[in-house]
Amino acid sequence: MHRWAKTIVTKYVNVGTPLLLMGAQWLYLWVFPWYQAYVSDPHWGHNYAQSLAFLAVGLAYFNRRLISDALAFLASILIIPSALELLPHPVTTIAGAVLVGLIIMDMIFERGRKEDLGQPSNRRLSFWLKGHVLRFAYVMLGHLALIHFFVRLPGGTYETDLVTIAYNGMSIPFLTLALLDGSIRGLWATLIARVGFFWGLLTMAVALIILFHQPETRVCLGITLAVSALATVALIVDRRSATNTA
Repeated sequence: MHRWAKTIVTKYVNVGTPLLLMGAQWLYLWVFPWYQAYVSDPHWGHNYAQSLAFLAVGLAYFNRRLISDALAFLASILIIPSALELLPHPVTTIAGAVLVGLIIMDMIFERGRKEDLGQPSNRRLSFWLKGHVLRFAYVMLGHLALIHFFVRLPGGTYETDLVTIAYNGMSIPFLTLALLDGSIRGLWATLIARVGFFWGLLTMAVALIILFHQPETRVCLGITLAVSALATVALIVDRRSATNTA
């Protein structure tokens, strides 16, 4: 039993899992149950590119390939033109979807490879890019909250609902933890990964609880809580097995 627990803790209790779930669930809600809201008011179209950006960064986190990191960074840049409506929403949505598709293709093509495709011959440059490109993507994702609080709200945006404010406010510390993930070694690295994991899931849970009156969000809340519970059980089992071994 401790093997599956170790696998879950080692591979999935990190900031990548919340990023992936955020993007996937956010996209699901706007592609299916909330699509008519976009049809009625096209201003909501920014949700497509933004959810795809989170999904792209989450996929790149687990793929850990330079090409995927670069594609995820490009997807994260779409946060700005979509939030500020600098480009038509269909354009940013299609661009985001293409980038996500390319990341999935890269995950397939590079599966099992020892070296990344497109990796620079200069080892120092390669090391720097692999260590920082995805962090640049986290910074760009953080613009979602910054634009909301410093541009959209002061400008009289219609997005003054509690769920948007809560989600954006909680995403700032989450993305800060994402920036720290992988840059700190030792026991602190483990702590940051686990805190980032649970804070990311808490961010989703709070937003979905606020939206609990909308039945379509309850499935997403159930998935979020189930993932949290599974991770908690895995951590307990892994901790006990480690104690018994010692």
